[in-house]
Amino acid sequence: MMIRLISGLGILSLLAAVPCGAMPSPAYGTAPSEKITVYILAGQSNAVGYNHIHEYHGDTADLSRQLKGISDILFWPGTNALSGAARQWTGLRPGLSAIAAEESYRSGCFGPEIGFAIKLRELDPDGKIAIIKYAEGATGIARSSDYNDYIPALKGFDDKGNNWAPPEKGKPAGKLYTGLLENIRLALAGLDGKKIPYRIGGFIWMQGEHEAGISPTMAGEYGTILSGFIRSVRKDLSNNDLPFLIGEINSHTWAFGDLARARQAAVCFEDPHNFLVKSADLPRKGVGNLAHFDADGMLELGKRFGSAAWQAAGITNDKPF
Repeated sequence: MMIRLISGLGILSLLAAVPCGAMPSPAYGTAPSEKITVYILAGQSNAVGYNHIHEYHGDTADLSRQLKGISDILFWPGTNALSGAARQWTGLRPGLSAIAAEESYRSGCFGPEIGFAIKLRELDPDGKIAIIKYAEGATGIARSSDYNDYIPALKGFDDKGNNWAPPEKGKPAGKLYTGLLENIRLALAGLDGKKIPYRIGGFIWMQGEHEAGISPTMAGEYGTILSGFIRSVRKDLSNNDLPFLIGEINSHTWAFGDLARARQAAVCFEDPHNFLVKSADLPRKGVGNLAHFDADGMLELGKRFGSAAWQAAGITNDKPF
């Protein structure tokens, strides 16, 4: 597939403008009045981002300006980040996801974090935020043992614990759930070490394609599975009212997508602290194939998450987005 390249606009140099491990300090002081809001982003491949910034079809000069405007936002890409960027705070920019080493995405892939930051910076130019990201493609919430009930034909399936299942009924948490909490705690400890005061403002969750594509039973149970995940995260972060911004499963031909999307909507309808972020209309025509949002779609998705976060802070009462 042809990638439309951007030239002469400074975007290539901007992507590398903030070296990995460099915590941008000018915008983040230590005075209590400068407390920053931390957002957590997690999920599967559309949280990671399978696209390239060069695919963007809008005003590229304006995008370059916007990227420069968010480069001082603190970003923790997680242990599954590009080599050299893991387990440390750095400046926000595209090209930090683990898949960036693959030729199609090298130096320019990004998830919802970019559009999210652009939107919040637009809504509150003086606001200070930080983003903790931990995501991995092709992953679900259900643990391997549950697949015996969901899909009898897969009896004995073993994902070796690489799932988002929270601990429950004496069963241990999946590796991704454990890794998520580990990264959150490490990231927050890093802020404490820099004497940067913070509050956790919300949790961005972009996941569900896994369950939507496997079986009608699993898709039908997605609401229960997701609600259990949300309860566990809130408990572990000691915040029963933590806003969850839930990205709608996209409109790709997932076998049971409509059913899983209905369960997502129900989870948001039943809990005033959950917010559904619509995505079915967003484009998916980039290098990441039709299962993934292209650069235009991902930027817009992130902006919708930003609007949801703004709403969750009590600015408006309308939903969904």
